Amino acid sequence: MNRTLSALLALAFLAGAAPVVDAQSARQARQEVEASMLVTGHVDIDREGKVSGHAFDKPEKLPAHAVNLIERAIPALRFEPVLVDGAPVLARAKMSVRLVATPVGDSEGNMHVRIASAHFGEEYSDADRTSVRRSDLRPPRYPMNIAQIGGKGTVYLLVKVGRDGKAEDVVAEQVNLTALGNARQMQMIRNTLSKTAIDNALKHWTFTPPEQGEDTNRDYWVVRVPVDFRLADDRETAYGQWSAYHPGQQQRPEWAAPTPPGFSPDTLVAGGVTPETSRFKLLTPFQG
Repeated sequence: MNRTLSALLALAFLAGAAPVVDAQSARQARQEVEASMLVTGHVDIDREGKVSGHAFDKPEKLPAHAVNLIERAIPALRFEPVLVDGAPVLARAKMSVRLVATPVGDSEGNMHVRIASAHFGEEYSDADRTSVRRSDLRPPRYPMNIAQIGGKGTVYLLVKVGRDGKAEDVVAEQVNLTALGNARQMQMIRNTLSKTAIDNALKHWTFTPPEQGEDTNRDYWVVRVPVDFRLADDRETAYGQWSAYHPGQQQRPEWAAPTPPGFSPDTLVAGGVTPETSRFKLLTPFQG
C-alpha cells in the first residue's frame, strides 16, 4: 500500500500538470499534495445515539486497509439522538468519509493514512418534498484557457436558493485542483474555475424548494453542490481508488451556517445536492 500511494503522490499530477516556470513554488505545491479516497455507505443509529450497524457501498471495490481504518473508528461514534415529535427514534444516515494519505518524513514509500473528514446526512431523493431538490443543474462549459494548460479540479459550491427556486447567491466554498503548476498558475486556475461555476449557477441553475415539513416557510435555503472540471479524455477515478489533489482553502459567506465539526466540503460527491445542515449531529470526532 505505501509504495502504491507514494508512487501516486509522485506521479499523479505530473502527467496532467500545467507548465511549471517556478521550480521552487512547484516543489512546495507537490509537498502539499494529498492522496484521497471517498468511501460511502450508511450507519444505523439507535435511540441513544449509538451506532448499531453500518455498511459500505460496493465493499468489494474497497481496499482492506480503508475498510479496516473506518471500521476501527465507527464503534466510538456518538450522535445526538434523532427526534421525531420530541421522541428518540431509530435512524439511518448516509455516510461519506474522505481518507487522506500524506508522506511521512523523508522515507520513500512511508505514508500516513487518516480519516480527514466525514458527512452524515439523508439519502438524496428527487421525490423528497421536505428538502431542496434539483430542477436544472446544467454543467458549466470548460474554460478554454484553462483546458489549454491542462487545468482541472473540483469547485465545491455553496448555493443560496430563493423561494422562486433560483440561486440568489453562490460562493465557491473550496476548490481542489487535480493538476499542478506554480502558485500563480494554480491561483489563476482556481479563480477561473470558481467564476465559471458561480456564473453558470447564477444564470442557469434552478431548484425545487421544500413543499412539506418545517422548512417550507424559510426565506431561503442553502445547499452544497460540487462541480467537477475534467478534460474530455480524463477518466473519473474509480470507486475505491486513490486520487491525488491539491486542497484549497475554505471560505464561508455570512448567509451560511457554521461548518459542522469534522466536516469538509470535499467529503461530498460531485453532482449531488446536499443541504448545509443535517439532523444527524456527530458528538464525537471521527478519528482513525
